[in-house]
Amino acid sequence: MNLSWVDWAIVGVAVVALRYISLSSSRHMKGVADFLSANRLARRYLLTIAGQMGGTGVISLVAMFEMYSQVGMPPIWWGFMSIPVGIVILLSGWCYWRFRETRALTLAQFFEMRYDRRFRVFAGIICWVSGIVNFGIFPAVAARFFIYFCGLPDTFQIPGLPFNIDMFATIMAVDLALALVFVTQGGQISVMITEFFQGMFCGFAFLAVAGFLLLQFPWGTIVNALSTAPADASMLNPYRSSGAKDFNIWYFLIGICSAVYNSMSWQGSSGFQSAAKSPHEARMGGVIGGWRGLPLAVMVIMLSLAGFTVMTLPEFASTKATIDGVLSGISSETIRKQMTVPVAIAHILPIGIKGLLTTAMLFFSFTCHDTYMHSWGSIFIQDVYMPLRKRPLGPQEHIRYLRWSIVGVAVFSFLFSLLFRQSTKILFFFAGTGTIWLGGAGAVIIGGLYWRRGTTAGAYVALVVGVVFGIASLVIPQYWPHFLLDNQWLYLLAMLLAALSYVVVSLVAGRGKVFNLDKMLSRGAYARADQVARAPKSRNLLFRLTGIDHDFTATDRIWALGLLIWNLAWFLTFFVVTAIHFTVGTSDAWWASFWHFYLLLFFVISVPATIWFSIGGIIDVKDLFKTLDSMVRDHSDDGRVVHEDEAKPAAPKDP
Repeated sequence: MNLSWVDWAIVGVAVVALRYISLSSSRHMKGVADFLSANRLARRYLLTIAGQMGGTGVISLVAMFEMYSQVGMPPIWWGFMSIPVGIVILLSGWCYWRFRETRALTLAQFFEMRYDRRFRVFAGIICWVSGIVNFGIFPAVAARFFIYFCGLPDTFQIPGLPFNIDMFATIMAVDLALALVFVTQGGQISVMITEFFQGMFCGFAFLAVAGFLLLQFPWGTIVNALSTAPADASMLNPYRSSGAKDFNIWYFLIGICSAVYNSMSWQGSSGFQSAAKSPHEARMGGVIGGWRGLPLAVMVIMLSLAGFTVMTLPEFASTKATIDGVLSGISSETIRKQMTVPVAIAHILPIGIKGLLTTAMLFFSFTCHDTYMHSWGSIFIQDVYMPLRKRPLGPQEHIRYLRWSIVGVAVFSFLFSLLFRQSTKILFFFAGTGTIWLGGAGAVIIGGLYWRRGTTAGAYVALVVGVVFGIASLVIPQYWPHFLLDNQWLYLLAMLLAALSYVVVSLVAGRGKVFNLDKMLSRGAYARADQVARAPKSRNLLFRLTGIDHDFTATDRIWALGLLIWNLAWFLTFFVVTAIHFTVGTSDAWWASFWHFYLLLFFVISVPATIWFSIGGIIDVKDLFKTLDSMVRDHSDDGRVVHEDEAKPAAPKDP
């Protein structure tokens, strides 16, 4: 076993404290809107910390370990290309602003508003199937991490039982059961509050782990390891990495296209998409969110590089031999590569630091699992079951159905993880399963929010195109592993063809008809009495170009401009260095110094950022509880869409 009693004590105290927080927060849940979206009352710091924890699981970190240990630093460089796109999406309110104006609790509820009820059910089924299959390997990857990082045996025995118990299945069951306890008690309220406090703890844990690694591994040693890569697959110089097979420049260019096309399509954290107190709070959560992610980024990169260094340089030969002994017991080559960094860092980190990382990873597992189970369980009830019912559910009955649906997602993911044999990299598995939904969803969302001539027929065809390519992405690697196009390229084709299909079919089938977007968005003559109108655009040219309007307070503008300057500085760096490389040239020594500066800068900024977010988040939690305790619940706000030709039924009361 790799953990000492000190490490296990840290884990135990943290889990008990989390359980207490979960019980305390669940008493504030008093209605369906509370369960689904915390009654749309979350402010920016709470949204940011909880949302980033919910969207980042152990599987995401293992996927990053896999990528960085394989190709090194170039993925960070190619990520700089997307900076202008990200700024425009964020500050302009691309998609998420209009979606929040619809006041839909789920994406498919918006689909019924924009298209019709049958399409809502159709889209809900596709989204749900894509989501639960995508989620299906999350428990398996998390369980393997804990087994190999903690050095747990394959089986164990309970005194009195005549058989051994499988450790892999047990960890998955315990992990999912704990996540279920959190999410079924208070819904999105419990999810957000527990994830906030887990995120606050993890922020300081990240700093401790990253700080130790920066001190323990001299940068020159890491550079020596990275320099062993082949000449055409450099792990330092991105312009000499064309030999990298998977995570090359094309992978990230397709990712940029996806960022625009599927800005808010993925529903793994749908509860957060509707939880903001206002569209502006959602936007500001995104503005400040970049600073929140810095400590996690430094830790993940340093863990990956440290693991790669130990497995590469001869001075660590004895440690490598121990690690190889553990890895040799893994029969699957795919799983063995995924577990290389977790096993390596288990033999690097000291007592205490190892306990902090174990607790942080356990928290990541809880947060991601309860967020995804909440999302996919809610989507099935809200967007498949409810639209098919002839009468609405009572509040308590509705919540009970949601809880059982969430339990169903947990059972499915447990069985899927137990039986499925993964044969591809995690990020490519995501691309394949995600394409089933994401291939066509972007066209349907963008067209529905921005184009009056988009039709239901066009929406159907776009989703079908995505499903076809998604299934192809899963089937082709099983039978033709050396197929010309990998899952990422199939994903790009799905997006392009789905968008084209949506436009062409809508123009042909629409016959000049236009949809009343103002009514759906509650704008103009259709504005609600309680609605705060969007502020007019500023006369300042810089503000108009960046989307900064009169909704921004003076402090908001400082943060927004700070984000703009920070990101544009990195994009300018990308532009200038690229020009220098293709004119004068750049050496590996220069790149080594650049990446060292990059990591140190991120670490230094992470310290005040972590403190700042923790204080802001605590204030937001108090505001949420205060508002929930005083507000009157509207039990008709349960995700139903009442059409003009229907009499609006009153929400039934529970006995």
